[in-house]
Amino acid sequence: MIFFVFFTIALFLYLGAHFPSNLGIWIFLGFIMISILLIPFKKIFRLQLPITFAVIGFLNFFTIFILLNDLLTLLTNYATSMNYIFAGSVFCCLFGFYQAQKGPQIRTVSIPVVDLPVELIDFKIAQISDLHIGPTIGKKYIKQVVNKINAIEADIVTLTGDIGDGPVKTYREEINLLKDIKSNYGSFYVPGNHEYYWNANEWLGVLNNIGIINLVNRGKVIYHQRKPILIGGIPDPVSKLSPDLKGILDSQSEEKPEYKILLSHRPGIAEMASTFGFDLQLSGHTHAGQFFPWTIVVKWVHKINKGLHKIGGMWIYVSQGTGSWGPQLRLGSQTEVALLVLKRDEREITFS
Repeated sequence: MIFFVFFTIALFLYLGAHFPSNLGIWIFLGFIMISILLIPFKKIFRLQLPITFAVIGFLNFFTIFILLNDLLTLLTNYATSMNYIFAGSVFCCLFGFYQAQKGPQIRTVSIPVVDLPVELIDFKIAQISDLHIGPTIGKKYIKQVVNKINAIEADIVTLTGDIGDGPVKTYREEINLLKDIKSNYGSFYVPGNHEYYWNANEWLGVLNNIGIINLVNRGKVIYHQRKPILIGGIPDPVSKLSPDLKGILDSQSEEKPEYKILLSHRPGIAEMASTFGFDLQLSGHTHAGQFFPWTIVVKWVHKINKGLHKIGGMWIYVSQGTGSWGPQLRLGSQTEVALLVLKRDEREITFS
């Protein structure tokens, strides 16, 4: 936290130094910095409005262009006009906003499985993650997500955390739109870190009331053409609850599942999950960095930050996020609803 405060103040002074006599710029930067410093204090900070996040998004690109300009000046003694820097920052914000608001694409991923029973070939799993229902994700966007899920005609729908990002009582109407999600065997949910910031028990309760099954250290077996499939889930580390992978498997051992799916908001548990014999892990959390330069930084923070990977004998798929958090910007990543389809044998993995 101390580093966060000092970094923010240093950034304020660095940017302000480029406008030593412009009081308006200093006031503008001061507003942004105070907004950033208050973000961790969710009980105090109530300015998480689109305009606030948009300004923070602008600051991201403005800082990058200032840094590049300073580097250019150092190397060539040539400085770009501040008008171009402002224009470039605004363009990146507008394009990133367009990318975020146009809604998620359906991303189809084939999961090759050795000796997959014939009955489970083409079993379809829809995944949404990091929707972030809250001050910036409203009814129109949620309806679009629900329609795209329903168009898939999935066998199951999985919700891998950070579906909510605010108090349940404030966003109850938006949440209720999720009751229209359709699938053959139901919807299954684990909370992410943001639900725990806003009382995870309330989020678990309201989603349960609209028919979405929570799997916090629990498992549920469904039968597809008489073949049992286990869907288990674990809590996010911010909850301080320990993941009980063994308990999930033991509770359903008599069913002898043909295929075992784990829902975990964060991808980091993949190596452990693979040793327990899960076949597929579905995760989110990373947003694939969401927008530049964090699309690069995320690769240093998370070993697996997006897409399909093999860990031991288990596949893991990490969603780029169905919504966006904070600045509604997507630049270098894409919102998505994932459609994962089980295929037999080690055939080539295909994406569309």
